[in-house]
Amino acid sequence: WTWGTDFFDGFPQVMSPFLKVKPFPVKRNDRYVPPEEDVIKVLQQTQGQDLVFLLTLYFTGARRGEVFRLNWQDVNLKDGKIRLTDNKAGNGQERVRWLQMHSELIKALTWWKEARPCQVDNVFMQVHCDSYMGEPFRQRRHFMTELCKKAGVKPFGFHAIRHKSAAITFVESGLNAAQVLMGHYRATTTDRYTKSAGLYTDQSDILAALGGSGIGQIVGDLLKNKIPQEFVALEGKCNPEFVTQ
Repeated sequence: WTWGTDFFDGFPQVMSPFLKVKPFPVKRNDRYVPPEEDVIKVLQQTQGQDLVFLLTLYFTGARRGEVFRLNWQDVNLKDGKIRLTDNKAGNGQERVRWLQMHSELIKALTWWKEARPCQVDNVFMQVHCDSYMGEPFRQRRHFMTELCKKAGVKPFGFHAIRHKSAAITFVESGLNAAQVLMGHYRATTTDRYTKSAGLYTDQSDILAALGGSGIGQIVGDLLKNKIPQEFVALEGKCNPEFVTQ
């Protein structure tokens, strides 16, 4: 509507009536993040390029498209860095971030660069058909479904591996480290990821922290000395004699 007001003669110069439509309520479900043992089982079903591909997803926390777009000029094996690009800026501009690579990922990519069947610019390539040999992947629709089936685990996709990387990083190093890994400009976006992964549902650490503080440690004595023991003995039964204003 806004575009029409700018480029069409005679278009109604009024506020879009669609803005009056209230958004439908959305019920958000927790994202499924596989346990580590399931990820391991899936990795054990792979070999060659497929294994290197999944390790790149895991060690970089990258989106599927970011890995599909990787060129060898984005991979600095000597300095151990990898460049990931996305179009999440919202204005059509490309965003770039460099990540330090884990030594195992450097090892895997070094092997693949030497072992790849085609000397092409893209890092990962189609090798299943001669007519598409060497071309970059556009999609791998059934790849993860088949791997999960072979591994005998609950199905999960490429994005779940990204979530798993973020979850592990968050637990070990906090929100800021997970934000850097995932390439989020706002910590609130990463916070939604960690919440959707169920990382804020276990409140035992919160209770332990509050109970272990100086305040928490005197609560036992306060309850013992400041609350009438007769009231405690009632075990929840109401007695007007102990009701205060």
